[in-house]
Amino acid sequence: MHKGWSGSLVALAIVGAACGGGGGGGGGGGQPAPNPSEPAATGQSGEGLRIAFVYDGAVDDGGWNQAHDQGRQYVVDNLPGVETTNLEQIAPGDQARAAFEDLASQGYDLIVGTTFYQDDVLAVAPDFPDTKFVSWAGFTTADNVGAYDLATEDGRYLDGIVAGSLTKANVIGYPAGFPIEEVARGINAFTLGAQSVNPDIKVIPVWINSWYDPPKERQASESLVDAGADILVGEVNSPAMQSVAQKRNVYAIGYGWDSSARSPDVWLSSFTFVWGPYYLAEATAILDGSWKPQLFYGGLRDGGIGLSTFGPAVPQTVIDLVQQKKDEIASGTLDFFAGPIYDNQGNLVIAGGQTISIEERSACCKWLAKGVDGSIPA
Repeated sequence: MHKGWSGSLVALAIVGAACGGGGGGGGGGGQPAPNPSEPAATGQSGEGLRIAFVYDGAVDDGGWNQAHDQGRQYVVDNLPGVETTNLEQIAPGDQARAAFEDLASQGYDLIVGTTFYQDDVLAVAPDFPDTKFVSWAGFTTADNVGAYDLATEDGRYLDGIVAGSLTKANVIGYPAGFPIEEVARGINAFTLGAQSVNPDIKVIPVWINSWYDPPKERQASESLVDAGADILVGEVNSPAMQSVAQKRNVYAIGYGWDSSARSPDVWLSSFTFVWGPYYLAEATAILDGSWKPQLFYGGLRDGGIGLSTFGPAVPQTVIDLVQQKKDEIASGTLDFFAGPIYDNQGNLVIAGGQTISIEERSACCKWLAKGVDGSIPA
């Protein structure tokens, strides 16, 4: 998830369960995302189509916004003739509304908001019915407004397999942003992945209560290493965690982007966001007249989650296992949320024979899995 906004994600988690069936997860209820490993939109022209991308940070931030801009470039590469632009450093609120109004007034066909701009989009969209809008993490659609997100938990499960295979201390530190459902869901999936290869794993989250606070991220990372962690797993934006890992000679796992250059000596891996296929699907749907508002929630099965390069310490056997599990999740033969699953208080949270389907995952999790040493603050 994006590290730039927090409040309405709680609402997303609550409302998402109600929306999931109708809006569709993983591409259901709307245009599907093509597989990024296959040729996309072969022979289709994007001439006449204009798309604007709105970022709340810098396009070259080495993380969230850069991943989205890579998705923009994917559209350019696969849809010859399409015109794209991007705006950087646009904060939700008045600034975002002004930006959306300006872009729509210029005649852009599709405007993509890459952080939680839902309120701003919904305020502007009725005045521009010929423009389509999509907003990250939204949970409400309108005639010309859709919303989208990716299942980070799919990638976090794979990251957990790497960590569980490489740790010697069996203690993994996890500097985390806000104590909200999506972050807890990622921690749980990571823990389940680690436990699949190492049942003695202990994962310790430290809540930063920010998505970007280098001093707090550094302090949390240092404290986790002092507590015995020999792997740090990031879910915040600054380079601080990886800097600590490099300095303290503990392994590092990133978040959503290949940030191996930040800590080359201790880098293990990271899942990566692959936004391009979703953006291309929205663009081609506008071109062929099939565009419909949808709530899109895609994961490995939709080509929305990828893998970074692996560090030199990761054995080929582990890489092969990660690839195998990646394929199994994508094909539906592995369901890592299948019960029985217990929380770290001993409560049965997912019974045997039950699961949390991808369409329902936005409502998870208000609990932490067995093996997580911590709690979710009120």
